[in-house]
Amino acid sequence: MQELFTFLDNPYLVILGESLRSLPGIERVDLLFYNSETAKTELHSIERSYRIQQPEQKEFDKDSLDILNTFRRKQSSQNWLSISHIPYSNNQSKSLKQDLFSEFESHVLCVAFPNSTDYAKDLFLFYFRKNTADFGLSLSDNVLTTSNKAIIGHLIFSSLNAQLKTVMHNQKSLRMLNEQTRYILESKHKTEQENFKIKERNKENLIQLTEFLINDLSADEKDVFYLSEEAKELISEFNGSVFDLKKQLGKAMSLAKTLNYGTGVHEHIIKADYFNFDISTIKQEHTINSSSETLAVENIKHQHSKTFDFLNEMEQAAQTILNLGWKLTSANVGHKFEKPITAAAISDKLKHHSDKIIRLLEQYPAKWLLIRKRFRPLQNVIIKSENKPFEKAS
Repeated sequence: MQELFTFLDNPYLVILGESLRSLPGIERVDLLFYNSETAKTELHSIERSYRIQQPEQKEFDKDSLDILNTFRRKQSSQNWLSISHIPYSNNQSKSLKQDLFSEFESHVLCVAFPNSTDYAKDLFLFYFRKNTADFGLSLSDNVLTTSNKAIIGHLIFSSLNAQLKTVMHNQKSLRMLNEQTRYILESKHKTEQENFKIKERNKENLIQLTEFLINDLSADEKDVFYLSEEAKELISEFNGSVFDLKKQLGKAMSLAKTLNYGTGVHEHIIKADYFNFDISTIKQEHTINSSSETLAVENIKHQHSKTFDFLNEMEQAAQTILNLGWKLTSANVGHKFEKPITAAAISDKLKHHSDKIIRLLEQYPAKWLLIRKRFRPLQNVIIKSENKPFEKAS
């Protein structure tokens, strides 16, 4: 399985897995460290080969544990070793290739990092060949010098240190993000559970209310009404008013009783098909909207119906004038009334009914927008009305 991130393993093992790809001239890298996850000292190794390069854990016997940990404690941050100084180099285990060690002699770089768990060192061992050509330092087969080794050791130590800090930082950030993600998911799950419980309680309460209403609506003591399971499920999803529920329930009960007429049956099942909540809701909304509109129109007709109609006709005439490309004058507007009037008649109407006109304009700010903004005679009425308070003050 391909991992989403490449830094999910132990930081040292992450660095080991990338070591050969980032460091030319190195044939093999060993990692000897205390793994806090397994609570034991482990030896891992990766070698350059034509097949996929993956770290492998090397086994060693229990008798070698103290020797390896002593070796770990003695190392400094950067140290070049010979093969003979590495305690497991002479191990005859099949997991370690003896023919490879003979090629390196004293060209093994040991880089150590303190381990705060067992207070020893975690070691990376880099195996170089004797000449500098493989490492890209020259085109000849010159042996690595002391100066070469010092530079290489410093560069590799600094590089590993930076990589370890980066991996640890990424892991810390990912843990923080995962913790927050888990919290969000748990909160979401908890909220969903609470909402489900509330919904179930509401369903139960709604069914109980419906059964109470059935008893209240049942006039004949001989008749008994039951809700079918489908009807209970439908009612449990109802989100209208109690009055609408009672109204619909009364209709459903009448229908259930009517269907049993002539059978002598007095136990009536109220089925889901007997309800029509959607139509009821639509009719209710339509009735409210229609009532509001009717009431508004009736109020207008009762108070200023003629002035209201005059403004409507003047707006329509002005729109016609603009569509024809004519100038928006009183004469042209009056000419396009259903019963044409003169410019003087428009001026007279605006003058003698200015208070009603201003009251209607304030009451309906979204109406007559064209003549408000572009018809000069009406604009003069508006301006005069706005200046009245200042005229009284003076």
